[in-house]
Amino acid sequence: MLDKKIAQKIADEVMNTLGYNINVMNKNAIIIGSGSPDRLGSFHETAMFAIQNGITCEVTDTQSKELRGVKPGINLPIVDKGGEVIGVVGITGDPDEVRNIGKLVKMTAELIIEQQETMNRFYSHRNDKEIFLNTLISDQQSISEEEIADWGERIGYSMESCRVAVILSFGVDHKTSEKGKLEKILNQIKLSDSHLKDDISSVMSGGFILVFKTLKRTEPWEVEKTISTYLDVMKSAADAKNMQCFVGGYYLGVKGYVKSYGEAYGMYRSGIYKNNQHVYFSHHHYLWRLYNQLDKEAYTLVIEPYIQKIQKYFGKGTEEAMITMRKIFDYHFHFEQVAEDLFVHKNTVIFRKNKMEECLGFSLKCNGHDNLLFMIILNHYEKLKKFKDSPIR
Repeated sequence: MLDKKIAQKIADEVMNTLGYNINVMNKNAIIIGSGSPDRLGSFHETAMFAIQNGITCEVTDTQSKELRGVKPGINLPIVDKGGEVIGVVGITGDPDEVRNIGKLVKMTAELIIEQQETMNRFYSHRNDKEIFLNTLISDQQSISEEEIADWGERIGYSMESCRVAVILSFGVDHKTSEKGKLEKILNQIKLSDSHLKDDISSVMSGGFILVFKTLKRTEPWEVEKTISTYLDVMKSAADAKNMQCFVGGYYLGVKGYVKSYGEAYGMYRSGIYKNNQHVYFSHHHYLWRLYNQLDKEAYTLVIEPYIQKIQKYFGKGTEEAMITMRKIFDYHFHFEQVAEDLFVHKNTVIFRKNKMEECLGFSLKCNGHDNLLFMIILNHYEKLKKFKDSPIR
């Protein structure tokens, strides 16, 4: 397609390279790109003849005086890849002087148009892919599973392939990253041998990269192997130290994409990240699934009242107490390791645990029945604190 923007680009680039004045006419012989702004929008009689006959037309000084909107020079038809004349490029000057560069100018114009069309197809495909991907992960799909599968096939994905959702976050302190930075990282990933043509990937508006990674085997341990190999390419990247990866489980059918993404996104938004851990698989964190599936009433009437009770009981020491409890669970009730991590005495750790049990009214011990309730309380507290300290972007 030859529009005003491309036409002016042709005129500017050819003029800057060769030094001759250039006019570019559309298929109606109207000048839409020119080194002489005063000629824009005017009709070019010789260009119309070149378009109608598909031939190069030369105009001498004498002939130009008898024609409408024409100056001496040479006018060459611009032909697209399908062989259709879509416009004309004209070079102002004595035909004997500009004749030899005519083919070069014509070739340059057609090359610029072809490059622009390639870019347009690229962005059109990317936008189509982003819309498809957002439809794929939506839990309120407006079209049928068959239509989604057909859509995926049309844009080049085998929808019979097995995939799991992988969310990649590169923000320092778990803050979202700029889209340009993420695009650069995703392009680096795509260049690796481990990124397959059938992998569906995009930078998401939430500030992370989403990949539906294609699998050969779907057993949990095989998923771990595939993802570990896939992430190897990022180990040398400058942002690797800040990377957090959240991997959903494998599920059947189109609805499986929604489930897998829901698990990955649930872990990503949970706010529970460990300093020495970068990859989280949903089958190792079923607590997150339970946590995300509790209804709002459970949080409002059960979990949040417990949090308020803890805050009232500990006051300014609430954060210190909750961090200690997190460490106790992370280290599986090995108080010596907790004390070493927090740089406090072992008795201080035990004292804080006992105070928490006194506040809650139930005991917390390794493999205790009430541990699940407290873990949900702790997770919800940390999530609320995270969103209070770092507003959702």
